[in-house]
Amino acid sequence: MKTFKLRYIHCLVFFAVLAPQLSCKKEFLEIVPKGQQIATATKDYRQILNMNFLSQNNASVYMGDEVTALKPFVNEHTLRTQRLFRYADRIYEADQLPEEVSSEEGYIRRLYVFNKIINEVMDSQGGSEMEKKAILAEAKAGRAISNFLFLTDFTTPYNPATAATELGIPELTKADVTVTDFKRQSKIESYEQIIKDLTAAIPDLGPLEHRWKISRLAAHFYLARIHMAMQNFEGAKEQLDAAFTEIPKSTIPLGLYDYNKVLDPNADESWFPMLLGLFLMGFPQPADNIQTIYSIQVYAVSYVGGNANAYLLSPATISLFDPQDKRPNLFDPMEYNGSAAFPLGMRHPVGFGTPVGPSLPDLYLMRAECRARANDLAGAIADVEVLRAQRSGAPKVPQAAAASKETLVKYILDERIREFAFTGLRWLDMRRLSVDPVFHDHIRYTHEVHSIEDVNNDGVAGDVVESHQLDPKRFALKFGERMLRESKGLEENP
Repeated sequence: MKTFKLRYIHCLVFFAVLAPQLSCKKEFLEIVPKGQQIATATKDYRQILNMNFLSQNNASVYMGDEVTALKPFVNEHTLRTQRLFRYADRIYEADQLPEEVSSEEGYIRRLYVFNKIINEVMDSQGGSEMEKKAILAEAKAGRAISNFLFLTDFTTPYNPATAATELGIPELTKADVTVTDFKRQSKIESYEQIIKDLTAAIPDLGPLEHRWKISRLAAHFYLARIHMAMQNFEGAKEQLDAAFTEIPKSTIPLGLYDYNKVLDPNADESWFPMLLGLFLMGFPQPADNIQTIYSIQVYAVSYVGGNANAYLLSPATISLFDPQDKRPNLFDPMEYNGSAAFPLGMRHPVGFGTPVGPSLPDLYLMRAECRARANDLAGAIADVEVLRAQRSGAPKVPQAAAASKETLVKYILDERIREFAFTGLRWLDMRRLSVDPVFHDHIRYTHEVHSIEDVNNDGVAGDVVESHQLDPKRFALKFGERMLRESKGLEENP
């Protein structure tokens, strides 16, 4: 708790310093008054960088195919989340800017700070060349991650056959609010810029020494994730192997929690009890979570009142867990007020923030998938079983799943759903799988809304009362009229 309070105080200080610069935003990217410097001394850039933690927008949480909605509670949630869940063409009204680019926690505002640091830190005062290069490297990695989040929200999935002619995102490398030309690069140019930034950063990044600081391990992780998004699994495997060599160099604890213990209410190491259905009392704070490589949080659903009951793990998702798996204990089977269980075994998440940044579980599952795709079935199975041994009393990969490359990859993709349900990471997988020549059918393109009542009078509650189809165009959000009006050269998504 002490760590959390200190981090919270640091956040308040950071936003108090930058509040005049980050408020009263009139136009897209209009964040800091022209000519205003963030810092002059090298130590100032380090301080600002340490406080410029990334957060991931929550849009992807509501669009994953592992999520369902429950009436009447969903009707009480925000119009934005309802539209995201319905895969609507319009998420925002004509006079609104997308939260994804305008929120205080969004990646666009982070991009401004990263660009200021990149463009100025080498001319700062009082620091050594090594210190300046380290700050520059972290800022370049932060810019790359922010741009990847931008791509995930506002471009369609990367298809190697068409990436050269499809739209990416604007090239944002200057911290200048007078810029009004936001012509979009090609998709391949955008992805190549991200790879360039991360690759350039790696030599000057250090080992993992704090979960709020970008390390070589985090950079290799993101390069792997980006290569997987580009269908380059061989390139991803090279980065994953490099990431695993960085693990022993970590100066802070890094490992897997044994969910057989921490999610067992009766175990001495348990994270339980659950406080009012809101969060697990023993769940580690972001800076202390030993599974986390770099802390990025997503703040999604509201956990108070009826809103906590609006978006749930779907019955199809619940069926993916074997009876001995402890991971469903991260989700509450009871309504917020505890009066009744959700129908059809559905559950809602607990907690106020979900870790979605680079993590050790993701590292194992990414390498398992790359190994399986390369026909290294034994290596893939070994990676999956390292994770499953900490998650379930049935850790072994079933024989049927281990029988072939295709069945094993599908099993690993299901394991990713089990491990990362309700984090938004499933949306990343859906995007890349939608253009995968072999595994494109590992997606459910329909979102269903269930009723808490027995509408069909068949004695079973939870009947499907609405369904919403995902048009592949909606893998990219629309910018909206206001953002187009205020951003010269910006082209809208279909």
